[in-house]
Amino acid sequence: MKSKGNLRLILAGALLMVLVPLTLIGCTGKQGPTGPQGAAGTAGAPGASGVSVGIIEGQVISKASGKGIAKAAVVTSPALTSATTDDNGKYKIENAPIGSYTVKATAAGYNASSLKVSVTAAKTAAATMSLTAEEPFAMAGVRGVSFRTGDKDVYPGGKLWLTTHYTLKGDAPTHNEAPIVTSGLPNVGVGQYVYLQGKEKDAAEKKLTAWEWKVVGPGESEIKVENPTSSTPRFLAAKAGKYEVMVTATNEEAKKASSKLEVFAGTYVGGAVCATCHSGSVKEDKVSEWLQTGHATKLITTFPSYTAERDYCIGCHTTGYNETDKAGGFDDLAKQAGWDPSKISLTGWLIENKWTVDKIMDSSLGKLANVQCEACHGPGLIHEGIITAKKTGALYGPGACSQCHPQEAQWRLSGHSNTGSKTIHMAEGASCVECHTGQGFVQVKVRGEAAVFPNMATAEQPATLVEPSQQPPVACAACHDPHGFPEPFNKAAAGAAPNIASLQLRIYGNVTMPNGVTVDAKESAVCVSCHADKRDLAYKADYLAGKKTRGAHDNSQSDVFYGVTASVFDFGGSKYASSPHAVLVKEACIQCHMAASPAVEPGTDGKMGTSDDLKATGVGGHTWNVAGTYKDKRVENVGACTTCHKDLTTFNRPAFGDYDGNGKVQGIQEEVGGLLKLLEAQLPKDPKTGAILSSITKDNTNELQRQALWNYAVIAKDGSNGVHNAGFSVQVLQRTYKQLTGKDVPGATIK
Repeated sequence: MKSKGNLRLILAGALLMVLVPLTLIGCTGKQGPTGPQGAAGTAGAPGASGVSVGIIEGQVISKASGKGIAKAAVVTSPALTSATTDDNGKYKIENAPIGSYTVKATAAGYNASSLKVSVTAAKTAAATMSLTAEEPFAMAGVRGVSFRTGDKDVYPGGKLWLTTHYTLKGDAPTHNEAPIVTSGLPNVGVGQYVYLQGKEKDAAEKKLTAWEWKVVGPGESEIKVENPTSSTPRFLAAKAGKYEVMVTATNEEAKKASSKLEVFAGTYVGGAVCATCHSGSVKEDKVSEWLQTGHATKLITTFPSYTAERDYCIGCHTTGYNETDKAGGFDDLAKQAGWDPSKISLTGWLIENKWTVDKIMDSSLGKLANVQCEACHGPGLIHEGIITAKKTGALYGPGACSQCHPQEAQWRLSGHSNTGSKTIHMAEGASCVECHTGQGFVQVKVRGEAAVFPNMATAEQPATLVEPSQQPPVACAACHDPHGFPEPFNKAAAGAAPNIASLQLRIYGNVTMPNGVTVDAKESAVCVSCHADKRDLAYKADYLAGKKTRGAHDNSQSDVFYGVTASVFDFGGSKYASSPHAVLVKEACIQCHMAASPAVEPGTDGKMGTSDDLKATGVGGHTWNVAGTYKDKRVENVGACTTCHKDLTTFNRPAFGDYDGNGKVQGIQEEVGGLLKLLEAQLPKDPKTGAILSSITKDNTNELQRQALWNYAVIAKDGSNGVHNAGFSVQVLQRTYKQLTGKDVPGATIK
């Protein structure tokens, strides 16, 4: 039945429906080659005059004003010494080996520009570039709304996703004003409300205090905006076509700024239309991948279990379901087939009329059965709407998935929800987006593409990211691939738990960390891809030599968990110890950080350990939090630990010795915390603030101090205080202390 339904859905309707009109802030850099191959041979080969170098000189100007742009950055490819323009926009790069170069200029507030030059011996190559102003800082976007996450509709007479309920008594269906579901995409169904969200801060990081909204719809008609002076207005997209949204926001200093965005409204065309291009004939084959997912057969596999009372299921198991719009979704096809929503729910009607899966798939309803392309991308009538949704980065936000998946409620409590545009605001490089934004992670870590913001793009290097102000956070689509399916769902022995790899993880299995060590992270490969110190061995060597000013990065969790000696300085000694966690904790990060939320008090039956126990939902699951509070009491989710550590109630388990030498054997987190304080007291300090040095040079530190600062940072920034890897943490700190002071930690049990 599964393959039969899919074949009907994708192939049977393709010939008919094909006629439907388809109307990531730079952190580090690497020194490039010393020069390219020149016209006279290899770089540096003397020209006719016996001179092997020339000069690149020019000016960076504003295309609008014709005036020079000060402090513009000028770089070359292949890389030479970079330059910064003076007050008149002029720059000079001397001693450029003869050869061909691409010169690129960037400046805050402008789009990048580049040109090609040829350097000849003892000559000056002119390279003047004009820059255009970049697009205004985005002041708003479309917001997703879901009753599952606690969102409330602040407007009267809500436009609702599912409004009717079937009753066993045969009463008229009831109406529920709660279930409002919108995707957050700028591509919506005709007849749906578009919910807008103003930014909290402007480009200068100033708080916004007032908003003015205006919407122009199809035919240049002005559209009514509800709550037009609030930060969260809405408007009804009553007709198919493009809607141009303009917002002017005022900040706390009474300064105004404006921007606009485009929204499209259309109707649903069905997955078979998408398949005509996206099956490999015109575009990359995504349909074949999708067919392997649970989405492709969701209605087929679940409908046999439906009862008349389960009227909410069908909304998420079909495409385009919204009872109050006019977008031709699954519900609209059912109305055309005879369903009357004023009398009964759709599920109730289908069951009473003895509809089977085969009958649904053979009928007009089969066109939008299951979770198809448009369920995530929005209606396909106006293809520009789908393209716009992709260009805005909205597909990487949580809204499209949370139409059906309630995990967003927990995700909002995680650190991941505070990434994206909240932490990325400038386009002066993009090396941080690979872990701080959802789109950046996919583009760089998964696809291996360069991170290029629109204002950094040139003809030679097109943009791969949406602008910084629109960067989506690390949400559902960062970790999960909506199309990919690396292993069959529930690939496990009978009675065993489902294989989480079947949850369409972007990366699975082996991950090579920046330090060069490859680990089999299994289901936690996505986690390890970002939570491993991004400083590679070359950077580490440059740091030791005093060439780099910053030490270990803030993401050393995997280095510690796997006990990677290469991630720290070992002073030429033996390999550091490591706890058995890397072997025994089979699923690594997610086994503990995504463990089920712990039960904290009994439910109505008054007994703990039963199905109605109350849980601390702010811990575990998609919060990734291992600790939190419940009714002002600390909760630690140690359930994943008790398999080995019997009767454990806290992560601060008893240590096996007095590692910090304070005369007491305490919990492991206290022991590691004590060692950090002991080492901190020996590290070089900033003479002005008294804090540990954060900007390191060969003038303010010696080689040994730099090693100690690095090791301290790796363990401190891991953040677990020994929980991830007690043996490694203790040994690194104790050995570093001894190397720095010339003696063991006084009175301590030496690991």
